[in-house]
Amino acid sequence: MVLKESEILARDPFSPQGMKEAKTKLLSSKLDRKNKSKQISNLNENGYVILERVINLDKVHSIFNECCNLLYEVSNGSSSFSGFNTQRLFNLVARTRVLDDLLLFPDLIAIVEGYLDDQIQLSVASLINVKPGETSQPLHRDDSLYPLIRPRIPLTVNAMWSITKFTKENGATHLLPSSHKLQEESVPNKPITVTAEMPAGSVMLYDGSLFHAAGSNLSDNDRLGLSVVYSRAWLRQQENQFLGVPPKIARTLPRQMQKLVGYWVVNNFLGYLNNESPSRLLD
Repeated sequence: MVLKESEILARDPFSPQGMKEAKTKLLSSKLDRKNKSKQISNLNENGYVILERVINLDKVHSIFNECCNLLYEVSNGSSSFSGFNTQRLFNLVARTRVLDDLLLFPDLIAIVEGYLDDQIQLSVASLINVKPGETSQPLHRDDSLYPLIRPRIPLTVNAMWSITKFTKENGATHLLPSSHKLQEESVPNKPITVTAEMPAGSVMLYDGSLFHAAGSNLSDNDRLGLSVVYSRAWLRQQENQFLGVPPKIARTLPRQMQKLVGYWVVNNFLGYLNNESPSRLLD
């Protein structure tokens, strides 16, 4: 006998069937994920994939202008890792609607959900403006903040949008291909990296376990990017989205964005309030 979703959840929402049913409640469609199977395969094999020129230059210019306004009074970093010649700005969902189309870009969401095979959430989104004279970062993994033993399932997928072009000269990201599969926590000896060059309006996706680093900016121009980390929805978010995007702001957002920052129930039981979806706070 085939049970309906409501019957499965009523009988035992903690059962394998109940958990499997929860994973069908995604932001992308099954067809969208199937159509991105090649990109998902490349992400799995190499640890990264680049989608070039997925937004047109008119939109890029509009986004660039908004980012410049947001960064106008932002100070440079205070450590070598964050960058003494780099501006970083966080809590972007609360600050502007201009970036919504990038955060919810359909092809990107389909790849992330298809790769993780799970419900997802926004962990953190930030603008990163690398200025001339900035030095390179050390190779690192962004998901090392989760103390789970390797080998493990992928936990996060990062997206880096190029608001300006990314070149070797201006500090495009250095990547260590396939390093997301390594069990060792430390960087391999004598790593051979590639440079993720891409034109403005492109996006690079990479597994949070992939060793990577921002390069040195040896040019005369800024290198502006939008960094977005998507994680499995049952993990702690890197930036506290519920304080950053409280109900007063969240109720003004598109429904998909409300879900992305965490205003819904995942895995049948995670995130409810008074036994109801937190989205009820936004009605």
